[in-house]
Amino acid sequence: MPTSSHAPHCATTTIQVASLHVYPLKGAAGFSPHTWPVDERGLRHDRRFMLVDETGNFISQRTCAKLALVRADIAHNIMRISCPTLAADNSRTRTDAAIVQTDLCSYQIALDALALNTPTNESAYARVQIWDDFVQALAIWPDADAMLSEFLHQRARLVYMPDNTTRLTNMSRGEPRRNVSFADAAPLLLTSETSLADLNTRLQIAGSAAIPMDRFRANVVVRGAALAEDDHWSALTIQHAQFRASNSCKRCKVITIDQATGEFGSRDPVTTLATYRSDGNSVTFGQHLLVERAGMISVGDAITIDARLR
Repeated sequence: MPTSSHAPHCATTTIQVASLHVYPLKGAAGFSPHTWPVDERGLRHDRRFMLVDETGNFISQRTCAKLALVRADIAHNIMRISCPTLAADNSRTRTDAAIVQTDLCSYQIALDALALNTPTNESAYARVQIWDDFVQALAIWPDADAMLSEFLHQRARLVYMPDNTTRLTNMSRGEPRRNVSFADAAPLLLTSETSLADLNTRLQIAGSAAIPMDRFRANVVVRGAALAEDDHWSALTIQHAQFRASNSCKRCKVITIDQATGEFGSRDPVTTLATYRSDGNSVTFGQHLLVERAGMISVGDAITIDARLR
């Protein structure tokens, strides 16, 4: 197992947070706040909601690329899930917090009320599967289910992971297992602008189009790091929040989906990454982070590298 060496504990102005991205609904588009809180499961509310099929198995862009066109954002502690207009009566306003507008259809959920009044009756919960994990999730939004099922052209049920549901990470560097949301592997994902610039240079040399950072669905994008430097980070601090890097993120065909159109494109990003970022079984891009200490983080914050892998 790789060991860590401690770097001098002094903030650097050359490595900083370039952008933050929260995805309240797994697989859907999210939003990019300037400042956001971090708790044990990552950026607050990130991937706490998920869609499942009729068997309870999770739905992602891997099997439903159109999910990229669904958007989930949060303002004033209200989460709104929206998608392009369905063939429905756009003049109608639903009274159960689902609002149909001219250009999109949306459903709203008050997150503070949900946290304060989480149902306890067994009938409000469903047993759902994400990868090899089975957990109990809240499933009480039939109107949202109908809206999303119609848009995605498949049966979809909206579920939520309440605070009393535990799902533990399964990391590769021997760290203690941590509580995680419906994220694939870890509380947060970090990527570097330098690494994307390098990938895009390689893509263009190969005659392919450059791709935007949104293909990688990161939570924290950093600026100013040397090429592949983040591969060697073991511990880092942003403001008062502390993180531990757990492993590199293995990439799948989601990075070939145009997030603006919800359509699969060329496999060139995967093919090109395989030429220089392969562990033998898969390609990697970005780092998974575990939360050591909660706190607020903001775009522009300096990042202190506290320890590096030897």
